[in-house]
Amino acid sequence: MDVKPDTLCIDPEMIKKSITKKTAMILPVHFAGFPCDLDEIIELRGKFNLEIIEDAAHAAGASYKNKKIGSHGNAVCFSFHPVKNLAMPSGGAITLNDKNERGFTEDLKSKRWMGISNRKGSKYDVKDIGWNYYMNEFSAAIGIEQLKKLDKTNSKRKEIACRYSKELHVEQKIPFNRNCSYHIFWITVNNRDNFIKKMQQNKIEIGIHYLPIHKMKFYNSKSKLPITEKITKNIVSLPIHPNLTDDDIDKIIKLTNKFSK
Repeated sequence: MDVKPDTLCIDPEMIKKSITKKTAMILPVHFAGFPCDLDEIIELRGKFNLEIIEDAAHAAGASYKNKKIGSHGNAVCFSFHPVKNLAMPSGGAITLNDKNERGFTEDLKSKRWMGISNRKGSKYDVKDIGWNYYMNEFSAAIGIEQLKKLDKTNSKRKEIACRYSKELHVEQKIPFNRNCSYHIFWITVNNRDNFIKKMQQNKIEIGIHYLPIHKMKFYNSKSKLPITEKITKNIVSLPIHPNLTDDDIDKIIKLTNKFSK
């Protein structure tokens, strides 16, 4: 699926053009924590009788039109990886907003625990295949405390994003939006390899989010995604996390403006 180059969010018009009789669901990705246009996507769900499964791995605490991400699609998937906004040693969550929520809940609970269902005391049954996907109590305890701080740490991310948005002189960058959780702050640069090298020499870590999946050997896809391929040649991610000091941010902005040309 191609995306809008200005926001890197899935384009509802491209979704509409891509729907066929085989289409079962729409999978919006809230990349970098920037919310997709869910109103238009929900309208397409009703028109074509589809499901919406949201990838909200970057979007813990993000909002769309005053409603938290996690309360829109049929199912919304979150990541609690240690570097995410809501960080834990391991784990994730799926929120459900489907009319068959109870059935899905029972099915997911079974699948996350080796297919075990109907456990009563020491007896249980396995009706279908499952996996070992349940989160441990240690991670959950940390997560409860992290959740209490989520809005505060996301606010710090937004403060940094606001400065980047105003002070970085680059051709393209993620737009500033107070509904975004800013798990990532992406920009595009002219010579990525040189930019990364120069920034690393100044002890600033730079990421690439992400290399195109359809170009990796495992998938060996012949699909052509021209917008994706164009963007992923120049995109980089700057540091953005609550532990950055004002001096850190000043340095990142100064050197980014120097080396991104």
